[in-house]
Amino acid sequence: MIIDAHLHVWSDDYTRYPMADGRTDAAPGSTELLLETMQTHGVDKAVIVQPIYYLYDNRYVIDSLKKYPGKFAAVGILDRHAPDTPDQLEILVKEHGFSGLRMHLGRPDDPAEWAAPDQDPIWRKAEEVGALFQSFGPADKQPAIEPIIARYPGVKVVIDHIGGAPTDEGDDAPLLGNVLKMAQYPNTYIKFTPQGHKSKEDYPFADTHGTFEKIYDAFGPQRIMWGTDFPHVMRDLGYGRALDLFREHMAFLNDEDKEWILGKTALNFWNFGG
Repeated sequence: MIIDAHLHVWSDDYTRYPMADGRTDAAPGSTELLLETMQTHGVDKAVIVQPIYYLYDNRYVIDSLKKYPGKFAAVGILDRHAPDTPDQLEILVKEHGFSGLRMHLGRPDDPAEWAAPDQDPIWRKAEEVGALFQSFGPADKQPAIEPIIARYPGVKVVIDHIGGAPTDEGDDAPLLGNVLKMAQYPNTYIKFTPQGHKSKEDYPFADTHGTFEKIYDAFGPQRIMWGTDFPHVMRDLGYGRALDLFREHMAFLNDEDKEWILGKTALNFWNFGG
């Protein structure tokens, strides 16, 4: 089984699903386009991450899960400062089948806000209902959430896009070190997504593979999952090459590793309902 553990969807019906910034010209990214693309490339399931285009309006993802039961897992976005966020999280999980919430570390002026004491009620609710968190942001901001990860070892956290680590730091690699340090917490996982924009070479971006290997060494295949970042990946790389980058071109991965990273880790991690 192959599972795309990181992607986004949005509707071209801007009346029914208005975007938070008033945008009406987003690139094609419907759930139906996603399903067609997955079928073409033999991908069985996918994890929909609420796009920032909709901010806290999770309706399109909710409707996608309802329309295609068992095909998708989902991660929402909620206002971390709203007094009813713990209750809203419970509704997303119990009524709509979501797996958890995404943290955008770059949105507040101080990413430590995500680990402040006022976030404890949300994390306690997450622990109660079995929800998880995704961490999205650059590598220099990842340490800001380490305190709350340590406080809640029963809550799983998955780090998006190799933790935003650069791929050309050299031997010391302090920013990559921020990401590797998170592996000490057994409740942390990480996503392998294409990092071609950080490469100075053509596909398959061989100059980035060393960074992936260091992350693999730290986390192990059972805490790594693959994703494409659809539909953004369609613009510059292509969905099939995003899959083959890890299926064919990462020499340090053996067949068993690929089974975990391309599917088994995600299958054990996400709630696909259905």
